[in-house]
Amino acid sequence: MDKKIHIPARRVSLNPQGVIKITPEAFEALAEVMNETGMSARQAASTIITQAVNNDLIVYDREE
Repeated sequence: MDKKIHIPARRVSLNPQGVIKITPEAFEALAEVMNETGMSARQAASTIITQAVNNDLIVYDREE
């Protein structure tokens, strides 16, 4: 395995409120990070996403 995050590539429109919905499984993982770090959900999710993007951990799987 290449230890990268694989997600399908597609364009989305931005939500003007900045609100997103996550799965219960993702929330449990986020809550674990929050409990360990004392970060808010916003801080933890933003840190995880930013670091994943900045450290080239995401692979966009485009349809051929």
